[in-house]
Amino acid sequence: MGLIRWLFFEKKHLAYTVFGDDMYYKAAGKLTAHGVAYDAVLKVNANATPPVFNNAANSAQYDFYVAKEQKHRAQQALHS
Repeated sequence: MGLIRWLFFEKKHLAYTVFGDDMYYKAAGKLTAHGVAYDAVLKVNANATPPVFNNAANSAQYDFYVAKEQKHRAQQALHS
C-alpha cells in the first residue's frame, strides 16, 4: 500500500489528521466549503486508541492530503 500512496499522493501535502468520524465530517465540511480539493486516507488500529477517546469506534484516523499549492488555503479553512 505504501507504493500506491507514494505514486498517487506524490504531489500532495499532509494538511490535517483527525480521529473519529465526527471530526472527519467537520474537517471535510470546512475544506469543501472553502473549495479545497482533498484526499482522505483512513487508518484504523483498534489497539492504538488515543487516550481522549473511550471506545474503539473512534480509533479511526483520517489523514487529509491537499495539493501543495493549496496548503495555505487548507490551513485557513481548517482553522476558521
